[in-house]
Amino acid sequence: FNLVKTLEITLHNGVDPATGKQIGLQTGQPDTFSSFDQLFEAFRRQLQHFIEIKLRGNQLIERMYAEQMPAPFLSVLIDDCIRKGRDYNAGGARYNNTFIQMVGLGSITDCLSAVREMVYDTRSITLSDMVKVLDVNFEGNETMRQRLVHRTPKYGNDNDYADEIMVRVFNACFEQIDGRPNTKGGKYRVE
Repeated sequence: FNLVKTLEITLHNGVDPATGKQIGLQTGQPDTFSSFDQLFEAFRRQLQHFIEIKLRGNQLIERMYAEQMPAPFLSVLIDDCIRKGRDYNAGGARYNNTFIQMVGLGSITDCLSAVREMVYDTRSITLSDMVKVLDVNFEGNETMRQRLVHRTPKYGNDNDYADEIMVRVFNACFEQIDGRPNTKGGKYRVE
């Protein structure tokens, strides 16, 4: 599950800038977020929207595997499949959890940290202007790129500013996914 793409869609009011299609929720244009908390809430809502789509898709795939793609060799090797008389893909395993991998936790933390510092804390740039710079991949604005890369708090450096944002992102994912039932009698978990 691509966390950074979710932010990109949030910053474009639910539109995927790669396709120009409205694929997310309309959570507001960048200039409508007067605080980092408002931006984060819009991101959290997009996250919830796309996680719902992801889980529905996972459930379709899980049912397809259970009904049409048995794995007899794997089932022989996995505890309890033989005892239950059920294929691995049909919930025969002792542990049937499904893990959703959240890709880009460090990157989304760095992105949100840079936005928080530059837009809301130091007010060096507006969010609308930052999005414009990002949309042209910093063309004509190397100074801004260098500042974002080298002068904003980063995840993985024992920096409480960035680490607090990472915890918020992780918790938003965890709250939406962890413990929800999958189709095999197990639960969805965050990885």
